[in-house]
Amino acid sequence: MQPFGKTLLFFAFALGIGSLTAKPLTAKQAQDAAARIDSLLGQDLKAAKLQPLGRIDDGSFLRRAYLGIIGRIPTEEEARAFLESRAPDKRSALVDSLVASPGFDSHLFNWTADLLRVQTGREGGAGQGWHVWLRESLAADKPWDAMVREMLSATGHAARNPAVGYYLRDRAMQLDNFSNSMQVFLGRQIGCAQCHDHPFDDWTQHEYYQMAAFTGGFTYRSAEVKETTDRVARELGPPMPPPLPAPPKAKPEEKKTAEKVNAEKDPVKARAALRAKQEAETKAKAAARAARNEEVRKRNEAVRQRNLELNRYAKILQPLYQDFNRSAIYDDPTRMLKLPEDYAYRDAKPKDVVPAETLFGEELKDVPPAERRTAFAKWVTSRGNPYFTKVIANRMWARSFGHGLLDPVDDWNDDSKPSHPQVMAFLEEAMKAVDYDLRQFSRILYRTNLFQRENDPVEPERGVPHLVRGPALQRMTAEQLYDSMVVLTRGEVDDTMLPANKEKWIAYTAAVEKLLTAGSRQLVALGEATSKAETAFLDSRTEVRQLRAKLAETRDQDERKKLTALMQAAQKSADENRRMSSPLTAASTLTVATGAPSAGMSSMGGMSMTMAEEDGGMNSRGSEGAARNRARASELPAPFNPGTIVREFGGSDRGTPSSSHATPTVPQALALLNDPNTDVSGGRKTVLNQRLAKISTPEERLEIVFLRIYSRLPDAGEKERFTPLAADPNSLRDLTRAMMTSNRFLFVP
Repeated sequence: MQPFGKTLLFFAFALGIGSLTAKPLTAKQAQDAAARIDSLLGQDLKAAKLQPLGRIDDGSFLRRAYLGIIGRIPTEEEARAFLESRAPDKRSALVDSLVASPGFDSHLFNWTADLLRVQTGREGGAGQGWHVWLRESLAADKPWDAMVREMLSATGHAARNPAVGYYLRDRAMQLDNFSNSMQVFLGRQIGCAQCHDHPFDDWTQHEYYQMAAFTGGFTYRSAEVKETTDRVARELGPPMPPPLPAPPKAKPEEKKTAEKVNAEKDPVKARAALRAKQEAETKAKAAARAARNEEVRKRNEAVRQRNLELNRYAKILQPLYQDFNRSAIYDDPTRMLKLPEDYAYRDAKPKDVVPAETLFGEELKDVPPAERRTAFAKWVTSRGNPYFTKVIANRMWARSFGHGLLDPVDDWNDDSKPSHPQVMAFLEEAMKAVDYDLRQFSRILYRTNLFQRENDPVEPERGVPHLVRGPALQRMTAEQLYDSMVVLTRGEVDDTMLPANKEKWIAYTAAVEKLLTAGSRQLVALGEATSKAETAFLDSRTEVRQLRAKLAETRDQDERKKLTALMQAAQKSADENRRMSSPLTAASTLTVATGAPSAGMSSMGGMSMTMAEEDGGMNSRGSEGAARNRARASELPAPFNPGTIVREFGGSDRGTPSSSHATPTVPQALALLNDPNTDVSGGRKTVLNQRLAKISTPEERLEIVFLRIYSRLPDAGEKERFTPLAADPNSLRDLTRAMMTSNRFLFVP
């Protein structure tokens, strides 16, 4: 057996691990790396006197590849092309094609967004921005370590740095965010130590706060708003009165010899002269003090008036920026994390300031307060961090094969022992070799023989080492089911990013930029107009309520018609005033420095309404609705609303990391049997029904149904049993319903 050290050296040489600039792997590099994984697995199985499982057939591989790599079943055309191909390398070619496709990006986004708990509508537009940023980052193959580093160190307003959405997701819950960061990126579940010493690990509460201190120094505040309001005050407000000159210093009295001589000659006269002189000096000093006091009073009054004027401008501008702090964070060097009031251990006192310090890996302490989060982000994502690389490598393994080499995947500690230690170490080096490119890393995994093996009949148990003979049997995720339903009901699916999402984000950022960079007088006028619109909205809403109450009381039909017309007019006025009371909508009236309106503003007014109405339904209207009907689950607002197909089948509520599940329920079976969205052959408008209407023979109809639903052709026994059903439209519809509820459809081969 080849020594393990030489194995890693071979891999490093083959993939150029010394280079930090990752390039797409050649087919040979990817296949060689996959072969090493198979070899290491085989060695472990041989030592345990076990054999790898057999190879699945083409139809099963086709379905597994599409669902596992791009998250949906193949279309009829895609299935036929693969099954009819006689190319000896068609499986590896399919893997490479799918990994390079936009569908891979969509499927990977669903997994990553569930892991990070992305909520599209969270904190104003910040959630939408984070959604778009993450979607584009994955599609552009941004390395995982770079993405994590950007999120952990992000600062500013979401419109200028969408990665701050990671922190805004847990607004006012900074310690919870830190606990999730440790769990998601480093696989350490230390949340218990937030309230007390960890009962099952070596973490103490004090150590928890030492680590959390790296991210405990920011506030939810927009520095950009302060810069803009200060600019408006400077340009429009009265200037600051100049400082008063310092009062002249009193000169020491000079005693003249002549006065001394005169005093000796005539003491009485001298005393009188001295008294007169002192009185004159006292009056002069009093007059000088009075004049100085008057100057100070006038300057103080000028400062007071200036402050009143500045406060007036601030009050005028306040409606424009009232929600900006919800979408921004600001590092405050003076803000220090303190122990809780109920801290009960002897190593410190309640409310003690806790210095930031790491407790494993490379030592990091005495970091300047302004650099804490940046230093922490670099430490977390360092190649030398003992957990960062292996955690993401193990997560990607579990995503591909259904069970981690260490499981649970987020419960690492110093004593953790993966089921295949050499494979785990190899994966860690592979992740570094591809420079944390998740696409290239996935390509290696999907090219393994393991990916082509039968499902393991032994169900892995959480926390119990499991030798890998084949992939674990998995049911479709909710998003895989949704996207597969789009394929079945629409006949085609758009794997690319939905343009409307990016357009709305561009519109949002354009509006924010206008509110931050427009001319001072424009901003003041807009602030006043926004306040007036808000007042008018409240008045109109009150009028609507009063008219509604009168309408409920009157029975006279003519009076009811009159009241109805008045109420409709008042409601229309209320809607318009409410729209214009929104700063982001009102910003459309502003012009940028060139005098041209910002791109995308035409859609800004309907942004919040559109996002609120989307609930994961599969039947939207209009041109944008038509695009959404073909769109993947990754392109719709998350989390999906309760009652939708995605949530019914275990779609994540994005409350905790990776909270989606595949637990079967009775409502799921009822949805597959009765929900109109799952009736793929019912109704004249369904793509499958239209396709079947053009086919004359029951044999061809059955073939099409099997290709579309099962991604394979029926075998001889199925042809004999089901061809008679395909001759009758109603029987064929019942057959498709039964196929949709079968394990063969719902589970990944």
